Amino acid sequence: MSYFQTPFPYNNNSYSRTVRQVQGKMIIEGNGRITVMPDQAIMNIGVMTENSNVEIAQNENSKLSNQVIESLQQVGISSHDIQTLSYTIQPIYDFVEGKSILKGYQVQHVFEVTVRDLQKAGEAYEAAVSAGANMAGSLRFEVSNKEGYYQEALQLAMKNATEKAMKLGQQIGVTIQLPPTKITEEPVAFAPKELSMSFATETSLQAPPPIQKREIEIEAKLSAVFQY
Repeated sequence: MSYFQTPFPYNNNSYSRTVRQVQGKMIIEGNGRITVMPDQAIMNIGVMTENSNVEIAQNENSKLSNQVIESLQQVGISSHDIQTLSYTIQPIYDFVEGKSILKGYQVQHVFEVTVRDLQKAGEAYEAAVSAGANMAGSLRFEVSNKEGYYQEALQLAMKNATEKAMKLGQQIGVTIQLPPTKITEEPVAFAPKELSMSFATETSLQAPPPIQKREIEIEAKLSAVFQY
């Protein structure tokens, strides 16, 4: 997208008119994209327990959650990369003849686990399930050096805007002045590749599932003002 703005020539006074070079500007959008392979995976996995006694449900959940944490550490996941995403306690009701009767309580503890060695993603998943994890959320791939790759995409966006401006200048017969007088970075949402994971409560994995990484596209956008 681009548009041009050209001021009208004006008179110096009512008796004489000075011929001046008319200057204008164009505003050009630039886009840059790079595709990179991820170097880490973020998985959401958790433990859910139920019991008529809330304290027992909590204790069971705490025991299983600690087992999951220990199993992840045993396969090389740092404790700093195992973070609590949510912890909830909810009452469970049965509805009998239009009345709600308290049946018990459900406790959920969900972890966000960062796997920095993608070769261990399947192994970490298997270890957590074997230790008692019975909730699975999403698995997304990311890059640890997001900012560095974004800066590369931003340079490509600037190159794209400049090339557009030069071609438009040739088409309308004007000389584009470099560098641009103003550059505005446009916000771009970073959307990592995300997969869903699910399994039955009684699942028992016999081997680590093969988890294949996917390429990630990093995009940058800007608008630049060029004088001519």
